[in-house]
Amino acid sequence: MNKIFYGWWIVLATSLIHFWGAGTFFYSFTAFFNPIVNEFGWSYAATSFAASLRSIEGGLASPIVGFAADRWGSRRLLLIGSILTGLGFILLSRVHALWSFYTLFVFVSIGFSLLCPVPGWTSLANWFKRRRGTALGILSTSIGLGGVLVFGVNWLIDTFGWRETMVIIGIGTWVVGIPASLVVRHRPEPYGMLPDGEKPTPSAAGRSGGVKNDNISDDSGEFTAREASKTQAFWILALIVTLSSATVHALTVHIMPYLISAHFDRSTASIVAGFLVFSSTIGRFGMGWLTNYLSSRYLIAISLLLQALGFLVLGFTHTMWEAAGFVLLFGPGYGGVITLRLTLQAEYFGSKAFGAIQGIMMGIAITGTMSFPYLTGLFYDMLGSYRSTWLIMAGIFLAVIPPALMLRRPVKELV
Repeated sequence: MNKIFYGWWIVLATSLIHFWGAGTFFYSFTAFFNPIVNEFGWSYAATSFAASLRSIEGGLASPIVGFAADRWGSRRLLLIGSILTGLGFILLSRVHALWSFYTLFVFVSIGFSLLCPVPGWTSLANWFKRRRGTALGILSTSIGLGGVLVFGVNWLIDTFGWRETMVIIGIGTWVVGIPASLVVRHRPEPYGMLPDGEKPTPSAAGRSGGVKNDNISDDSGEFTAREASKTQAFWILALIVTLSSATVHALTVHIMPYLISAHFDRSTASIVAGFLVFSSTIGRFGMGWLTNYLSSRYLIAISLLLQALGFLVLGFTHTMWEAAGFVLLFGPGYGGVITLRLTLQAEYFGSKAFGAIQGIMMGIAITGTMSFPYLTGLFYDMLGSYRSTWLIMAGIFLAVIPPALMLRRPVKELV
C-alpha cells in the first residue's frame, strides 16, 4: 500500500488551524458586535474601528510574515501565532475601556497574522505544484467552513456571555493550533521528497538525504517579489485583492448588525452570517477545480460579478428568501476570488517567493481593509441605513471586472 504523501498531512494540519482561526477571530466578530455595543454603549463606528485596527496590523505584518515564512519556514510562525492568539483572546475577555479593547484587539491580530493565512498558503505552495490548485482549494475551503463556528460562538455568547466565550476561544486556540503547527514542514526536498509526491531521482539525492527538484530548478518562471511588483499582472491582482478583501471585511463585521436592523432576530442573523461563509466553500473549492478546464482570469471575473449581484440583492433584503439569494450569490463569488488569486499568483510568479509576494499584496490591501469596516459603521451612524453602502460596493465589483479580464501571464526579463 502506498503511503499517504506527507503534503496531505500538512493540508490537514493547516486546514484545522485556518478553520478554527478564521471561524473564531475573523468571522465571529459580528456575533460579538451587538453584545459589546450594548454593554459599553459605544457607537457602531467606534466598535467597527477595532476591525480596522485588525486590518491595519494585518496589512503591516503581512509582508514581514511573508518574508519570514519564505526564510524560516511556516512551522515556527504557526506555533508562535497559536500561543499569542490564544493568550490574546483570554486577555480580551477582561477589557473595560475602549482603549484597552483596541490595544488587545491589535495584540490578537498580531498572533493571528502569524497563524493564518500566509504561512499555510506558503507551505502548500512549496509542497504542491501539479496539484497546487486542489491543495490550496482545500485550505481555502477550510477557512470558509470556519464560518459555521459563528453559530457556536453565538450560542456560547447567549449561554455564558461574551467574556466567557473569549476565554473558551483562547483555550481552544491552544488546543487546536499548537499540535497542528508541529506537523507542518516548509519544503519537501530536505526530507527526501518532491512536490506532489513525485519520485526523486536517486542521483539527485544529497548527503543530507534531501533531493533536488529537477522540475522546478529552472528559475526562468520564478519571480522575486521585486520583479513581480514591476508587472501589470501583480498590480491587477493587488487591486482585486484590495477591493475584495475590503468589502468582505466590512461585510463580516456588519452583516449581523445589518440584518438585526432589518428586523431579523439574532438567531436568524447568525444563521445567515454562518451560511454566507459556508457557501463560500462552493467557490473556494469549485473555482480551484474549474481551473483545470477554464482560464483563471475568466473565472475570477465571474466571481467578481457574483459578488456584485450579491450586494445588489443585499441592499434590498427584508425576508429570509432574499437573504438566501444574497448568500448563494455572494458566498461562492468571494470564495472563488480567494482561491483564484492564489493559483494565479503561483502560476504567474512561481513558488520561491510566494510568501513574500502574497504578503506584499496583503500589505497593499490594508488601504481597503482598514477603512471599509469603519466607513460602513460611520455611514450607518450618519444615515441610519446600510443600503447605500451595499449598492456602492456592488458598483465597485462591477468596475473591477474589466481589469480582471486583462490579466496575462508576465514574461520574466532575462539579464
